[in-house]
Amino acid sequence: MSRRRFSPSDSSILLAQVSQLYDQSLTSSSEICLYDDPMLADLKSRQTPRFRVYLTRLEPRVKVYADAAMEQTVAYSGDMAEVEISGGDPAAPVAEGFLYDATSVGQLMCLGVGRYPHNQLRPYVGDDVEDYYRRPDDYDPNCVCGQISRDHGLIFLSPEGRICFRDFGTKKTDGRKGSKNGTWVNGESQVRNTVIEWREGDYLGLGGRVVIQGDGKRLKEHVFKLRFEAI
Repeated sequence: MSRRRFSPSDSSILLAQVSQLYDQSLTSSSEICLYDDPMLADLKSRQTPRFRVYLTRLEPRVKVYADAAMEQTVAYSGDMAEVEISGGDPAAPVAEGFLYDATSVGQLMCLGVGRYPHNQLRPYVGDDVEDYYRRPDDYDPNCVCGQISRDHGLIFLSPEGRICFRDFGTKKTDGRKGSKNGTWVNGESQVRNTVIEWREGDYLGLGGRVVIQGDGKRLKEHVFKLRFEAI
């Protein structure tokens, strides 16, 4: 088992340990996950993924720049849009991951969610995730990303082939259960310290919410949302 913790890592759990994901005394994904297992890497080279999971971020619909390199923002609209790209490059999603059926090697593939560097689905503000985490106060003075736990949750493919989500939260000393600010199904139903089956068409809102202008009304929306699509 590899414990590489400083760059995005493939993660999985042993099929025989799937029941532990439903144990509410489990406080961290690292207690159960394998990282960069060679059998999973080999399987990925031979299989097509079952699902694509991606993280979206609210962005102003219009930005105005003072320079041709589009680095100096001077104005932006109050009207927001949910996007999965950064820096104007359609080939650069904020974060995405792919789930494979790993039952043939006795494992369930997972995707980590949160601010820890090994997570595949890691929130950030700006165009460069590494630069953001070097200088978070410059990009995110209101601590939008800080409202999401470092070890927020784990997405996994069940033995039956259904996509599921386990809310964790970074280890706590205050007795709190689950992630910071919780995970919200379609912005309405809060999930904490438990497993849910993620239904097609639903989104998972992460962390806190902000007030935005939309369709002539003020709305509360999560800055970061998780969505998935079958492949």
